[in-house]
Amino acid sequence: MKLGFNEATALKCKGQSLMADLEACEKYGFDYIEIRFDCVREYLKDHTLEELADWFKNHNLKPWAYNTLEFFNQRDEAGEKEIDEHVDFIIEVCKAIGMKMLITVPTCNVKDKSVSEIKEEAVARLRYLSDKVGSDIRISLEFCGTPFCSINQFGTAYDVVKAVDRDNVGITVDTFHFHEMCSKIEDLRNADGKKVFVYHLNDCEDLPLGSCGDDKRLWPEEGVVDHAAIASALKEIGFDGVCTIEEFRPEYYEMPHEENVKKAAEVTKAFVKKYFA
Repeated sequence: MKLGFNEATALKCKGQSLMADLEACEKYGFDYIEIRFDCVREYLKDHTLEELADWFKNHNLKPWAYNTLEFFNQRDEAGEKEIDEHVDFIIEVCKAIGMKMLITVPTCNVKDKSVSEIKEEAVARLRYLSDKVGSDIRISLEFCGTPFCSINQFGTAYDVVKAVDRDNVGITVDTFHFHEMCSKIEDLRNADGKKVFVYHLNDCEDLPLGSCGDDKRLWPEEGVVDHAAIASALKEIGFDGVCTIEEFRPEYYEMPHEENVKKAAEVTKAFVKKYFA
């Protein structure tokens, strides 16, 4: 299994930038990086996509996924136009640097819509986006473990992905989100491992389920997430992709940037060795 780093993990550390993340990830042995939209936009103020592509060509670290296309579903006409413009930018970035994955998250605070209605509309939107990005880019739907998210459990998200029925549309398993809204291990065990595109690694404080924001994430195995069960299920269904550390914890942002990335590499390597060696 390969090791990935999501830029959110060090996002607010002093000295953080896309280039700083690239260099530190290369130094500490990550295989892939998930590039955040805000980081790449900031990079492009003084650099070009050609320069970024050239960096990747000359280093072991490779681009894994664009994170993230926010709130793809349940949008009004203006919102859908905004999504289209963002996807045009994503396609440009992906083609330039050879990145093959787009992660998208659902809209929150959707009121007066049934789960069936939300699923049906999400299927239509993902089919549209599947056609728009083309077969060279995969779309990974990430459910968000909060009561306010329109798609907040693995089972619901997987139902949507199955109904979309496109080779380039799959699902993200984020251990924090999986835990927070009580997604079922049985649903993961019954899934097609080829449809799990992205695996986000993190943990969670021991607080009431559904109450935690991203700031309550912890390094893996420092909290209450049942990593053994999730990892076992992923192995059972044949997942063997990239394990990507993704944190948003304020205390971690207070670390020196390089120490943050070094720590992230250490815990990710130890986790993969323990559960997937």
